[in-house]
Amino acid sequence: MTIKEVASIAGVSIATVSKVINGCDEHISEATREKVRAVVAKYNYIPNSVARGLKTRKSKIIGILLPDITNPYFPQIVRGIEDAANLRGYGVVFCNTDDNPDRELECYNFLRSKMVDGIIFTRSLKRSTMNKVLTEDLPAVVLDRVERDDRADKAYGKVYVDVRRTMYDATMKLFQAGCGEIACLSAASDSKSDRFLGYLRALETLDLPYDKSHVFLDKFTEDTGYRGVKAVLQAHPETDGLVCGNDLIAIGALQALSELGRAVPRQVKVIGIDNIYFSNFTTPPLSTMGQPTYTMGESAASMLIDHLEYGKPLFECVFDHEYIERQTV
Repeated sequence: MTIKEVASIAGVSIATVSKVINGCDEHISEATREKVRAVVAKYNYIPNSVARGLKTRKSKIIGILLPDITNPYFPQIVRGIEDAANLRGYGVVFCNTDDNPDRELECYNFLRSKMVDGIIFTRSLKRSTMNKVLTEDLPAVVLDRVERDDRADKAYGKVYVDVRRTMYDATMKLFQAGCGEIACLSAASDSKSDRFLGYLRALETLDLPYDKSHVFLDKFTEDTGYRGVKAVLQAHPETDGLVCGNDLIAIGALQALSELGRAVPRQVKVIGIDNIYFSNFTTPPLSTMGQPTYTMGESAASMLIDHLEYGKPLFECVFDHEYIERQTV
């Protein structure tokens, strides 16, 4: 069924059908509207969004680039984006980059080829090319993993939690709980990551010595936490605090500590970041720094759509973290 056939059956013009379907029918009689709607319903007519996009240069679709959808941190973000977009009549197309810069570029080019109106992305940790390929003709919002250089560049929107301050506060929580030998387990990136720098700043504030063997950096996975605990405790058996770059790392750390017979929190205290949904179901339940993931997704989508619809400037939106105290600290 085409729009031409709908118009023929309803006995009206193609323009009239288009206006009724798109809600621009204030000057069309109610009888004509009902006639068009009846034909649309009877034949289950679905407008050709591709053809409409070619004509209007707008697809009403937002592209999403995320590094790892298997990480429980991201689904709530995607849900927030999708819910906010649907309320405004936009659809979403999602691409998983596997935290790989080459795949990231492929996905970006794919989304451009599908004529998305804008993109929301979280860059890969290493060798991301997004800063180089982004152009002003495709509006973008960077979500999480905002680099320091981004914050002086107003070319695209930014939605994030200040994880440097989050990691600083997490380290301070461990010290306040009585820890004197605090190790850092997190992910590695091209430059010194905000999480690592937050940990360093806390050590300076507390006048605690820095030892690189107290740091284990790899990926945001349980395996990093598991191997990190084995490496750190082998070098420093007296370690009594672990500040982890995310909850997955903390969960891997808890597994390794259990195997090594280290009681949590009596002998070693552990704190994560994110407050993913199953952090409350670890043994013992994980103390963590929560991030408002759903709200961050909503905000990114709303910012981008406001820009697309009304020309509102893209801007920087910083959310606060929240300490969730459970039983590992």
